[in-house]
Amino acid sequence: MTGSNPWKVSFLVLIFILFLAGAGVSAYLLGKGTLSLSKVSPSPSPTTGSQGTLTSPAPVDETAAIKEAIYELVGKDATQIEVIISKNTGTHATGGVKDIGYEAGGAYWIAAKSGGQWVGVYAGQAHPTCAEIAPYNFPTDMVPACLNNLGEVVDR
Repeated sequence: MTGSNPWKVSFLVLIFILFLAGAGVSAYLLGKGTLSLSKVSPSPSPTTGSQGTLTSPAPVDETAAIKEAIYELVGKDATQIEVIISKNTGTHATGGVKDIGYEAGGAYWIAAKSGGQWVGVYAGQAHPTCAEIAPYNFPTDMVPACLNNLGEVVDR
């Protein structure tokens, strides 16, 4: 490097050393699990509380709304049946229902959120019909099969 400015060379060496140090720290943190390269999902938007402080919105518990949809579907209330929610995706839910006072028996149910409201779609011991579930786009892991218009079980 004849005719090179010694300050310029020193500056480039310093930049290179800082780059290596940053790469080393990043590799260390990745290996330790402190740093993640996965996609970060956004947090709920903060809102202003009554004291002017920022607060996050509380998660919505839709348990009561889901149970109410199942009560309506089967034509009974909380004094007659127990509704158990086993899975709730926020748009689809499933679980079990049994008569209060009876140990044996029971059924499973599925519900969907439609127009912002929970709707009981099916409750029973068999498969729902394909026509019943079609408008609600249930995930196949929640409803893996249904009955076609001939009463035959169809895998989804």
